[in-house]
Amino acid sequence: MNKKLILGMLVALCASFQADAKRVKLDYSVVNVPEEGGVKFERITDDADCVNSENLVSKAKGLFGLKNLSKIDWWVNPRIAISPDGTKIAYLNWKNGTSNVMVKDASRGGASTQRTFRTNVTDFTWSPDGKTLCFTEYRSGHFGIYLIEAEQGNVVRQITTGMENDFAGQISKDGNNILFHRGEGYGNYSIWSYDRNKNLFSNYSRGMTPCLIPGDNDVIYCGRYTDKYESEIWRVNLKTGVEELLLSQPGRSFTTPRLSPDKQWILVTGVSMDEKGKNINTDLFVVKVDGTQFTQLTYHPGNDISGIWAPDGKSIYFISQRGSSDGAYNVWKMDFTL
Repeated sequence: MNKKLILGMLVALCASFQADAKRVKLDYSVVNVPEEGGVKFERITDDADCVNSENLVSKAKGLFGLKNLSKIDWWVNPRIAISPDGTKIAYLNWKNGTSNVMVKDASRGGASTQRTFRTNVTDFTWSPDGKTLCFTEYRSGHFGIYLIEAEQGNVVRQITTGMENDFAGQISKDGNNILFHRGEGYGNYSIWSYDRNKNLFSNYSRGMTPCLIPGDNDVIYCGRYTDKYESEIWRVNLKTGVEELLLSQPGRSFTTPRLSPDKQWILVTGVSMDEKGKNINTDLFVVKVDGTQFTQLTYHPGNDISGIWAPDGKSIYFISQRGSSDGAYNVWKMDFTL
């Protein structure tokens, strides 16, 4: 990706945590750490799959005019997805200067099948009926939403057009509506929907990475920035306008909410720091839908990010640096026992 594209993604899609931190040498090669005792981890991809880690997580100083700050930035949009029947896992592959969706068996791993044939696919989701992939691509200077069949064919339908930057499309259970967020500057996003039957776009509220609730077309979970560019998790009723803050901690960010199949837990990516304060990284967390029982799930010194639920709710798929001597990212699976 060129420099202009990288900057555009960082400005548009970063969540940040500020701290005075020192760089330390990390041991990525371990699969799990003592705090994760009793949890089974299984690697789904390997280094040959070339899981896209471009701008996934970065540490930088002085970005966007902020000086004398150490911070961690990460890509908040979904980078992996699982088929509704749980048999296939999809991820973004980075090879030969292009980023595309690849699909493989969720339990056995093995060979991957390429499902998009584009240049810069940056995020994607699977439709509830398993028939469609909804993806974002950077093209002609802007990010837009597109659709392609999940199983075969390469015909692509463009959903959003124009001069806007649109991301993180989610298809409703009935297949009629596509919910997404539109970037309007660093830390400034709004939730939109597209009615496929009426060819109608609607704008609802402030937020990013909308998460749909099965059986309830009026309520979503989403991330929102504060005036300090720290991301919080909110529940928003698009019909009544009622907005509820579920997860927020000063000095920390939590992004990309994903509702568990039993509708009891929200899975998020968030900032973590070791006890000595020498390493800042991203980890996976859960919180009950009423905002209680906030729990950290992963503690590895490498980055864990982009978590999604297995359809049975008993496990979680995510992207991680664990188990790699050089910190390369792969797709992993872990048990969920809370």
